[in-house]
Amino acid sequence: MSEISQHVGHRIKKYRKSRGLTIQDFSKMINKSKATLSKYENGSITVDIETLQDIADALEIELINLIDYQSPNKKSEILPKNIYFNKHKYYMYYYDGRIKKVVRSLICLTPTQENPRYLTVMMYNGLETFNSFEKCQYMFAGSMKPYDTITHLNLTNQINTSEKMYICMLNPMHVSSPAVGLMTGIGSSPFFAPIAIKTLISKEILEENDNFINVLKLNKEDYHMIKSYNMMVVNCHSSLFLDKVK
Repeated sequence: MSEISQHVGHRIKKYRKSRGLTIQDFSKMINKSKATLSKYENGSITVDIETLQDIADALEIELINLIDYQSPNKKSEILPKNIYFNKHKYYMYYYDGRIKKVVRSLICLTPTQENPRYLTVMMYNGLETFNSFEKCQYMFAGSMKPYDTITHLNLTNQINTSEKMYICMLNPMHVSSPAVGLMTGIGSSPFFAPIAIKTLISKEILEENDNFINVLKLNKEDYHMIKSYNMMVVNCHSSLFLDKVK
């Protein structure tokens, strides 16, 4: 079985389960046998493009969400010139106080055909490791617009489209420092309400040491800014220099 067939099969299974559909239920929806659907999902047989479109329609998703496979042999497209966002992959971190853990996300950028200054974004959220992005908890798709000093991302959860995410970050003054920003949107359990979280986006995988955790958490300066201005303000450019590994 090929890597791309396994990847597509994993996507089909992930979206099917997110819809609460059994193999029997979904096989009827796409007019395939349970055995055939099972083989699609484990990657042992290749799905033809017409069937893939039928599957995407039945799951109420875009076809691209099933075939977002990243070939290691693909020649990288040229990204717009930007002092910081000039690579195809970035590593995002935030600290979730609900689970008392760091949450990792892989951000993949692709220039758009219509306007190369705008970037298409796929974000794989909730990773155990960056080497297995296909096992993410959530997938977000959207766009990025980088400027000289600030960058904007607009994303939509591909399983629950009511969950939107907006990330606004300061581009680092020093290329070895991660970008710092705010991620805002609708939070999930235990509350379904607007939230804002401090986040780091790095060109390299960062060492998750004590200094790293302290940077991700709200600190005294953050609380002081909230109290003084009644706003959550991220105001750090070159002060963040974190140890990198790998």
